[in-house]
Amino acid sequence: MKKEFCAERLKSARLAAGLSLEELSVLCGRIVSRQSLSNYETGRMSPRESSLDKVAKALGVSPEYFKNKGFTIDMPALRSTSNNPLSSEEEKKLQNTLTYLAERYINSEKQAQIITAFHNPLQGFSVANQQQAEQAALSLREHWQLGNGAITSVCRLFERKGIKVMEADLPKEILGLSTWGEEKYPLIVLNIDRRLTTSERTRFTLLHELGHLLLTISPSDDPERLCNQFAACFLLPRATLIEEIGSQRDFITLEEAIDLHTTYGISVAALIHQMKDLCIISIEHYNYWFDEIISKNKTEQGWGEYPFDERPQREKRLNAIINHNNKNNETKKDKVKLNNKKHTNHE
Repeated sequence: MKKEFCAERLKSARLAAGLSLEELSVLCGRIVSRQSLSNYETGRMSPRESSLDKVAKALGVSPEYFKNKGFTIDMPALRSTSNNPLSSEEEKKLQNTLTYLAERYINSEKQAQIITAFHNPLQGFSVANQQQAEQAALSLREHWQLGNGAITSVCRLFERKGIKVMEADLPKEILGLSTWGEEKYPLIVLNIDRRLTTSERTRFTLLHELGHLLLTISPSDDPERLCNQFAACFLLPRATLIEEIGSQRDFITLEEAIDLHTTYGISVAALIHQMKDLCIISIEHYNYWFDEIISKNKTEQGWGEYPFDERPQREKRLNAIINHNNKNNETKKDKVKLNNKKHTNHE
């Protein structure tokens, strides 16, 4: 037991759950003290099996997680907004956190007895150019019966389709990442610090990461660009965009861009990129937009906001079901005890 226990995983799980040592001790029914938890995390002590079971239950995972066993994930390729790579220690911490979040999510589904299976309708869909990225987006929309209209919540859509969306304290350079758990669960993790982004950018990040999960793209074909094109066409299909503004334009007004931005939940910058990719506007007008308008307001302040917040909610709902079931089970046990007591007194 002493050789198997991984202190780093306990600390990663506690922090990912947003708990202090004192709060975790309370969740363990005070059977495991704050001091003991601190000693476990620093490696000064290793927990007994009974203590580890309490800690694991409080954190929503199996004891195997703390022994570097059980649930496994593929470590994702980290796509950051900077060129500074993470250190090996930072990557290890991140892997522990992602493994914990994924296992906790799957365990919540199992306990609530509501497991949403996932099927990849784009299995083997090879994408090597903008046209194929657009076709992939349209094929997925058709398979999910979404039509060509606006999508109110990308998070909610993903959760319905079996994609596990979670939030974590990621390095600030990383807005989101994606990977697979147990080679069958699609996982997307968003940076919990929403000061770094906007709702529109979160929607785009979710779909960009979905592209990495579902599409077959050769590294030589620029996966980042193609996943961006996939995301843009999924949010606002070509046919819908043309119905809104026409198939070819010499000039796009800021008012038009803001209207589309707040209706379809796509940033103005991504919208102008898409118009250029679909040849609705010229390269010259695209350059004008970025040189004269977007470069002067990169955060798009004052250009309207998408009215719906994009945050994962399914795990919270699952936990509400689990808590409700646990209370019902406790009530049933109390009734059985009371009936047994009455029966004994009667005798």
